[in-house]
Amino acid sequence: MKVLVNNQLIEYKDEGSGRVVLLLHGWGTNLGTFDQLAGHLAQYFRVIRFDFPGFGQSPKPTDDWSVSDYARLTCDILEKLKVSGLHAVIAHSFGGRVAIKGVSQGYLEPTRIVLIGAAGVKPNSSIRTSLYKSVAKVGKIVTSLPLISLAQPALRKRLHAAAGSTDYLQSAQMQNIFLKVINEDLLPEVSRLTQPTLLVWGKDDTETPLTDANLMLKSLENGRLVIIPDAGHFVYTEAFDEVAKELDGFLL
Repeated sequence: MKVLVNNQLIEYKDEGSGRVVLLLHGWGTNLGTFDQLAGHLAQYFRVIRFDFPGFGQSPKPTDDWSVSDYARLTCDILEKLKVSGLHAVIAHSFGGRVAIKGVSQGYLEPTRIVLIGAAGVKPNSSIRTSLYKSVAKVGKIVTSLPLISLAQPALRKRLHAAAGSTDYLQSAQMQNIFLKVINEDLLPEVSRLTQPTLLVWGKDDTETPLTDANLMLKSLENGRLVIIPDAGHFVYTEAFDEVAKELDGFLL
């Protein structure tokens, strides 16, 4: 289904009934990444998910959006769909950035938060930051460079994951957005989250490593971290049964 919100045409799905649970996908994916999880949650809740502008079936923004812009749009989508109360937001990777920003700035007011392999902690190394910038500026991932391909295989994998399967590297618009996104440190805003917050992380996540989860946990007023062994960044598909069990216990 599609809905027009603030001149943005948004692809979305609205399933189930009852208390509302919002699913926010990661960079380079779309609402379809949550098919299995949404099907499970829709047994108990009204589950809303959508393609962020620039991903899936939602056209790119016309301006250089920041995380705040995505958070404001998320709020406006809920208003458009006549959502009066939000039970929970479940956010993966880039969606975690939007959730953190949205809640900390008052755009979203869920009673519970679930962050799955969430992004938001800015890399400490200036080398990493410059590499991310270079990737976005040149419009391709330069995996042939020895520094990336040989010395830092984990970084190469993280860059590929950040790029995802979309054409953002061919779009100047998405390149500019990408730069804004990766250079904003949201850890200070994590400390503003007062709701019960569940962190779900794959132990083998190299895109948003476990160190990020531990930093977020230390900043949270009411947080709990669940580490799933033998799973990576897409833990909610790699270890669906374990994640679904944790979510049921936290949300029901």
